[in-house]
Amino acid sequence: MEWWQRLRQLVIRQIRLAGIYMRFLNSKNAAWHGMGDFARLAPGIKDSKFLPLCFIAFIAIRLLVVVLIPVAEPTSDAGWYFHRALTIIEEGSYSEQGVPTAFWPVGYPAFIALVFKLAGPSLIAVRAANLLLAAASFWLLYLVVLEFLDDELAARGAVLLLTLYPNNVAYAPLILTETLYTFLLLLGSFALFRSRIWPHIAFAGCVFGLATLVKTQTVLFIPVLSFLAFLDRWQLEPVGKALVRAFVVTSVAVAVVLPWSLRNYIVFGSWVFVSTNGGIALLAGNNPSVVGDYRHDFSEDDSLVAQANFSVKDQVEADRRARMLAYTWIRENPSQFIKLIPKKLFRLWAPDGEAEWGYQDTDFYQSHLYWFRAARWINQMFYLGMLGLCAVAVGALIRTKATPHAYYGVAVIVVVSFTSIVFSGQSRYHYPAMPFVLAHSAWLLTRVKNPSS
Repeated sequence: MEWWQRLRQLVIRQIRLAGIYMRFLNSKNAAWHGMGDFARLAPGIKDSKFLPLCFIAFIAIRLLVVVLIPVAEPTSDAGWYFHRALTIIEEGSYSEQGVPTAFWPVGYPAFIALVFKLAGPSLIAVRAANLLLAAASFWLLYLVVLEFLDDELAARGAVLLLTLYPNNVAYAPLILTETLYTFLLLLGSFALFRSRIWPHIAFAGCVFGLATLVKTQTVLFIPVLSFLAFLDRWQLEPVGKALVRAFVVTSVAVAVVLPWSLRNYIVFGSWVFVSTNGGIALLAGNNPSVVGDYRHDFSEDDSLVAQANFSVKDQVEADRRARMLAYTWIRENPSQFIKLIPKKLFRLWAPDGEAEWGYQDTDFYQSHLYWFRAARWINQMFYLGMLGLCAVAVGALIRTKATPHAYYGVAVIVVVSFTSIVFSGQSRYHYPAMPFVLAHSAWLLTRVKNPSS
């Protein structure tokens, strides 16, 4: 038996031991045709009732978490998003301490402000919106996997794994960008694959433009993902058309962002594409005190970072100072920059379960500390198993000379990794890539005993 088969069996045993074994229907009703151990893991996956039942389980699990488990009051990033949304509603401006800002991208605070406008300024409204976004992401993941892997079983397996993925569940009540951004990434991906007519291509550009307003680094995704989505085969002939369509998608996305860039120019008297935190983020990941271990990204006390001297009133100049400090350090320390790459990638991909942070400052968390710790370890086992299966799946794609579309999820993973190599690695940054990791894992699980399928 090959080593990757042993790895898959080990992961399945871990999932079973963790209590994640799920049986939807009696196994005698499943028609598997040699699908191996995955049939015993989810015996009803081919049944017509599987998707609705899986969706009900997906929503029920997250709804229980939202209703039964208290989360801490929004602080740090979540607090910043929450208060900027209130400022948009109450003062009609994106500002901090009475000063117009663009420190973080406006997309997520603007989304929360829209939720507040429709349902009133409450955390319950945001959590309800998160549930709706998660529900939409469930179906979008199914549809996207059908498109780029062209595999019904893999699509069903992907949504099953997403349903059971603890860290994804734990994000449901949190006021963080990840739920909205993942929805936009999946929606844009589905639009890319849906058809080649120009209205759909333009719609994909609009969605990716909105995603850029949530996370600026989306501009790196757009040309890469669009090109792969439009490239039908590994031949020179379709490359030209794929490039043209990718250029159109990217251009539309930039056009969606430009009104916000114009606002920034009017407010700051300087060109700011989306936000003024790019330099700070670059410096945070490129200085002598980068840690990059299991718990830390960087040292906040680094003297080089302090030289940026950030303030809300001086944020544009502070961003420039930080960027120049980072560029200078990289130029003067190229070997140390290269040595930081493994640290950044380790920090990005090794730990998972960071949603736990949103629950820690509560009495409930302290009273149930061992349960939270156990859930974190179970999640980590599940997560590492999925990473291992995904890596093996990528190797299988290469060996079978898969079509360009099959590498779409790999491209998401690569761009996320590249972004962290340039800036800094944080476990939260891999969240939007996880649906694609789960898709490739599911694809492998459905084939492990039938390599010719």
